[in-house]
Amino acid sequence: MLFLIPQSIHAALSGDLASHWGNGSVPSLIHPEVVWPAIFHHDNGWIVTDRSPPIDPETKRPLSFLDTPTELAHEIWTKSIEGAARISPFAQYLIAEHFMSLREHSHAADTPAGQRFVHKYEELCDTWRDNWESRHPLCNDQEVKLAIEQLRFFDWFSLWLCLDERTEPHTFEETPAHLPLTVTPQPEDTMQVDPWPWNTDHLHVAVGGYLVPDRDYEDTDDLLIEMNDWCRMEWLFVPAS
Repeated sequence: MLFLIPQSIHAALSGDLASHWGNGSVPSLIHPEVVWPAIFHHDNGWIVTDRSPPIDPETKRPLSFLDTPTELAHEIWTKSIEGAARISPFAQYLIAEHFMSLREHSHAADTPAGQRFVHKYEELCDTWRDNWESRHPLCNDQEVKLAIEQLRFFDWFSLWLCLDERTEPHTFEETPAHLPLTVTPQPEDTMQVDPWPWNTDHLHVAVGGYLVPDRDYEDTDDLLIEMNDWCRMEWLFVPAS
């Protein structure tokens, strides 16, 4: 069976992981009134696509976000960035910086489409940041860098949970606290975390997705026939000691 987790649900998990983050030894979210909703909604551009997932013509399986064609990815990312305008120009800045980084480190970085995307948002990001800083003059480069790091970290943390069943300990070497974070799976979907980064004594999170047969699919309509079993995955994070 395949478990199809919509990208917007993965992003919501990123936001849940960011909730209650920080406890003195680990820095809290910077400007949480903007950074938290930016994390939570950074993949909202996927909502329409996830309702009718494309099929990979080679594998005959639902197309992974990792293999999304360049132009389609840019279209989806653009929707996410434009949608963040309802949050703040700083949210647009953060999400655009996040996607530009993904493109710059991808196989399409040097393609004409990749270059157009990056150049377009480099200019817009300058405008959005200037807009934000004109209203928040005390926001400095260090805070901006931390905000970007926090979005990227929680995005990866969520993906790590969603992409596979985790049975071995994993250490996140690059964290917003610049402090390695080790997650050790335990029975019954419990995860021990060392050091403990949240300001609660435990954290319970979950995602939903469609459970579909692992078979060849002719097209999206063929897949939609099978997308009727909505399931849930959940994790309980607890301190390591």
